[in-house]
Amino acid sequence: RGLTHTRYKGCYFWDTDLFMLSFFLYTHPEAAKNLMEYRVRTLPQAKENAKKMNNAGARYPWMTSFDGSEQCESWDIGASELHITADIPFAMQQYFDATGDENFHLQAMEVYIETARFWYSRCIIHPDGSADLMFCKGPDEYCGITNNNLFTNVMVQHNLTLAIQAAADLLAKRPERYHALCLSAEETEHMAALRDAIPWPHDPITGHLTQDETLHLLEPVDPVTLKPDAGASYHHVCFDRLQRYKVIKQADVLLLMTRLPQLFTAEEKRNAWEDFEPICLHDSTLSFASHALFALQNGLTEQGIDYLKKALLLDLRDVMGNTGHEGLHLACMGEAWQAAECLIHLNSDQ
Repeated sequence: RGLTHTRYKGCYFWDTDLFMLSFFLYTHPEAAKNLMEYRVRTLPQAKENAKKMNNAGARYPWMTSFDGSEQCESWDIGASELHITADIPFAMQQYFDATGDENFHLQAMEVYIETARFWYSRCIIHPDGSADLMFCKGPDEYCGITNNNLFTNVMVQHNLTLAIQAAADLLAKRPERYHALCLSAEETEHMAALRDAIPWPHDPITGHLTQDETLHLLEPVDPVTLKPDAGASYHHVCFDRLQRYKVIKQADVLLLMTRLPQLFTAEEKRNAWEDFEPICLHDSTLSFASHALFALQNGLTEQGIDYLKKALLLDLRDVMGNTGHEGLHLACMGEAWQAAECLIHLNSDQ
């Protein structure tokens, strides 16, 4: 909500890194740098957070105060919505790719390495070399606590790749920093083995990529029965019950495919849209714009424009009935900006 409301108590969430950064990156790079440097400055607190959770490396808090400490320690979200620790390196690399800021990149490389160390300690690595990321929650907060959330697993693989490359760069160009971080060839080999072992879950019936290993076990339901109006379903159905229905709160697999589109085939993207768009309740204000971006990236122009209109009017027309008393939805604005940019490029190409 930025400065428009105190609902989130002035804390930082993944919204800043994944939904808002791009706007600042291409309109106000100095602000983008400040956002990323905040994450660098709070690396010591992230390391302390990992230690408190009996892990190695650095684990960024889900709900971060100005001093970098965790403000959400609930098991189902604060302890289990792990993906923020991979989202931050993703955003840092996005910043570096756009700016070429080598001084920042040197700082970011330590973040890549320490977060990779967290993932190595957090994943379960089996004797045969296979691996699982268990007891986690992806962007879809209605999934409950699940195993091998696709969004999280793929972002973890990306994080590990960044760390492996960072270690190689430091060894070649900054050997003193490489040794100060206690890096070794053995450690990066372990990171590479974990990256290659992390699974991508598939639906056991269709064979399509799926959100996690438990979605197919949930009870099918017509979303209309849970959402009689534009407001969030949790105003009508309790959170506990929502977690047992086969519905999703917001873009999860589709969001992943907008951020790392090169990893997925056109068929995988088409299947994902057909599987997940019909069961999405859009109970998060992040969802309309993410669906717009996915649709516009993948030739679904009419659907993309439809969703973009909803995102752009979310606050202007108080679509979800909560703008006046809960503040503006800045992350939705950031994602809508990305979708609008995509639409502009599509029109210019034509």
